[in-house]
Amino acid sequence: MPTESLETFATDYYQRFAAAVAAFDKAPIQDVLNIFDQVSAAGGTLYLAGNGGSAGIADHSVCDISKGTYVEGQVPLRTVSLAANGPILTALGNDVSYDAVFSEQLKYYLTEKDALLVVSSSGNSPNVVNAVEYANAKGVPTIAFVGFKGGKLKEIARHVVHIAADNYGIVEDIHMSLIHCLTQYMKMRATA
Repeated sequence: MPTESLETFATDYYQRFAAAVAAFDKAPIQDVLNIFDQVSAAGGTLYLAGNGGSAGIADHSVCDISKGTYVEGQVPLRTVSLAANGPILTALGNDVSYDAVFSEQLKYYLTEKDALLVVSSSGNSPNVVNAVEYANAKGVPTIAFVGFKGGKLKEIARHVVHIAADNYGIVEDIHMSLIHCLTQYMKMRATA
């Protein structure tokens, strides 16, 4: 049996969530928006990647960025989740390496007009680290949403939004909320 009630647990969870939201540096969000604008203006593509819950955030973000910011008569921000295609992920994982499932796709698709956004709570997943290293080598803007201590991605991504929380749920909740904040702002700006 649990030692505390669900109400007590939930109160504690949301207090920690609110503290993490209040504490993280919001300034890098402007850099992320600038990159989104740059990619859209160039007619490029924003590629997204992540594992597990972060893959879900990448997939969900494609919906919010593509549909959520669309305004008739304006150029949309084209987005693609590198985590969304099961056949290519499993083919690359089987034939090359799971550590290369995202960087290999970037070899096929990435152009100088594009950008890469990776989501990783730990900041250390080899496949997203490899994707950022590849995109950096190609001179393409790289963005990382990270948690915990930030991991290797905090050191190598060109633009980082770091949620210094140590709970995967809280980190993922805030990472998803970053996309909601950005896309709602973009929609508001486009229709003002």
